[in-house]
Amino acid sequence: MRRTGARADAEDAVQDTCVRAWVGFDDLRDSARVRAWLYRILRTVLSETGERTTRRRQLVSITRLEEAHAELVGTDRDVVFDEVAARLTVDEVHAALDRVPDDFATAVELHDIDGFKYHEIAEILNVPIGTVMSRISRGRRLLAGAVVAGRAASSSSTTASRQGPQGGLR
Repeated sequence: MRRTGARADAEDAVQDTCVRAWVGFDDLRDSARVRAWLYRILRTVLSETGERTTRRRQLVSITRLEEAHAELVGTDRDVVFDEVAARLTVDEVHAALDRVPDDFATAVELHDIDGFKYHEIAEILNVPIGTVMSRISRGRRLLAGAVVAGRAASSSSTTASRQGPQGGLR
């Protein structure tokens, strides 16, 4: 459901994946890699249903996320420690992943959340392993920038709601 946004769409994608897996079972070369094989089918299904197009419309530009990351890393304060100490919630991580371009978010999600190895991700995404490592590295930087940007946005909206009509505190 993380990828579709709606339970019904997620159920449809899983059902279509199961049908395709059943029909294409002869294409499975190594039964030990069935999990990666199913994830690859699921990714294809999601891609074909336009999920990627919908998600791209909601993206924050890569440049802004990289700038937020540069500010994060460029300060004297240990902002990274502050962020970890604040204990990010699952919702914050998923909201930040929604702001990261799909190619990077998918690689980070498959590796850091779902626990796949680099070579498995390369097989799922059908890209070279070097591309996987690059996307994970850059995706983590973009994710950090998205978390900081999300926190900044939520703190500025909280400050605005505390001010009265004349700009003073209520």
